[in-house]
Amino acid sequence: MDLAAKLISPDKLSLMRKTFRIPVFYFLSIASVLSGSLAVAEIEPAAQKIFDSYAIALGGEEAYADIETALMGMTMEMPAIGMSMQREVSFKQPNKIYVVMDIPGMGQMKQGYDGEKGWSMDPIQGSRELLGAELEKLLTETDFKEGLKLSENYTSAKVKGRSDDGLTIVECITDQGSHPETLYFEEETGLMQKMETIEDMGDQGVVPVSAKVVSYEKMGDLLMPVHIEAQMMGMSMVMKITSFEPNVPVDETLFNMPE
Repeated sequence: MDLAAKLISPDKLSLMRKTFRIPVFYFLSIASVLSGSLAVAEIEPAAQKIFDSYAIALGGEEAYADIETALMGMTMEMPAIGMSMQREVSFKQPNKIYVVMDIPGMGQMKQGYDGEKGWSMDPIQGSRELLGAELEKLLTETDFKEGLKLSENYTSAKVKGRSDDGLTIVECITDQGSHPETLYFEEETGLMQKMETIEDMGDQGVVPVSAKVVSYEKMGDLLMPVHIEAQMMGMSMVMKITSFEPNVPVDETLFNMPE
């Protein structure tokens, strides 16, 4: 096991999985699909207008209507330790997902959800079923149309003015008592440019997470945040979408938990 792999604890691997969702899809999928689903949403009209503009900027519902499966290639770099990882994600509507991440010196981390059961397999913890918070985090990744419906993921969203660099600030809450997520949108393009949140690591306490989009790029009819830089746990990460293939053949067995 090389030095880079030794520096990555199980807790950091968990947070990496969480934060790497930022570009899958549309910069923000941090909010849990499950959280707040039973609460009455309080989305200010001004915030809803911004969310709607964001969805249109990404391509709108019409750009996604006929996409049933997708294969996405991604990379993540950690410059401080000279580490680069490859990640590939297979999707099938409405909620199936299979994720493979190659970590130098450690091997592969895999996760999947078959529509009923989530699972994970990696060199540190082996093969196991995902439950509770871990399962919820994976479920937030399964819908690659997430960016079209931000308001469905929050119990409240309010516009809080403008940042020093002229971006519109929207403060969002995913559930009662949860940490706020602060989103920053560019008015001219409608695109989200930055995000700040707090990740609860249980016994390890809370960890601030921030990310910014360096660039968006057109891929077919979709506009994607292809280059993102994130800061967490004193570490800098560079995340990039390298490819996106819609409606590719997907082997159904990929999503099933290994026996």
